[in-house]
Amino acid sequence: LGPRMALAAALAAPTFAMAEKPNTGGLTFTGSVDVASNYYFRGYLQENEGLILQPAFSIATKPMAFDDFSVGLTLSTWNSFHSENTLSDGDGAGAWYENDIYGQVPITVGKFIFTPIYTLYQYPNGAFETIQEVGATLSFDDTGAYTGLGSWAEGLALKPYIAAYYEIDDAGGEENGYWEVGIAPGYTFDLGQFSLPLTFPIMLAGGWDDFYTDSDGDNETLGYLQVGVTTSIPLPIPEEYGVWSVNAGGYYQYLIADSAEAANNDSNDVFWGKIGISFVY
Repeated sequence: LGPRMALAAALAAPTFAMAEKPNTGGLTFTGSVDVASNYYFRGYLQENEGLILQPAFSIATKPMAFDDFSVGLTLSTWNSFHSENTLSDGDGAGAWYENDIYGQVPITVGKFIFTPIYTLYQYPNGAFETIQEVGATLSFDDTGAYTGLGSWAEGLALKPYIAAYYEIDDAGGEENGYWEVGIAPGYTFDLGQFSLPLTFPIMLAGGWDDFYTDSDGDNETLGYLQVGVTTSIPLPIPEEYGVWSVNAGGYYQYLIADSAEAANNDSNDVFWGKIGISFVY
């Protein structure tokens, strides 16, 4: 991470699923805009003051699909705008801190999804140099696997996954590797005329090649632990305009690595949240 270690660089690639959609064409369009209280990247503090606005957009298709096998293609962009002009060099777009461009190829075999990912990290305000990264995720859809436990478990799913990423070109520092493992159990609570879907993501992250370091500058394998709770509530918008939702989440991170703690004003504890709106068409 080089000079980015004190205020780390980019975000783990988001996964844009081929969700239910109203259009019958071969393309799925997904977009969102979130307002975040803080921006942490893989345990490293980026910004915790002012307005943090994070829009994203993706186009996905599935050119090959059979009963238990499919291959998809997703092109995405994720951005972070900061009213504090975080680390701006004064020559670029001061509030436009980050622009990430992703290419993903999700390969589904039964309930397993393997997704190679290429990411281009750009910093329009000049905060850092451009970075290129490759990685992959492997996830398992265990929806319906626990129905034998009783009616209460019919909607239960743990959604386990593992992921690993490595920088193949870091113009501003050294190339490093990052990994994470996690689950995202979800449950929908029936409140009479209203249902509340909740997801409880739990994730342990680490790295190699000095992505995280101890107080002596040596590699630390473990970076941070994160737990959270999220929800997505549909909006009453006509289907021909897409499926729209209000999304919200709250998170707690325990910073394990000394380098992550140092970037967070020498504190191990991190609390942050976000709220936003999204659509699928």
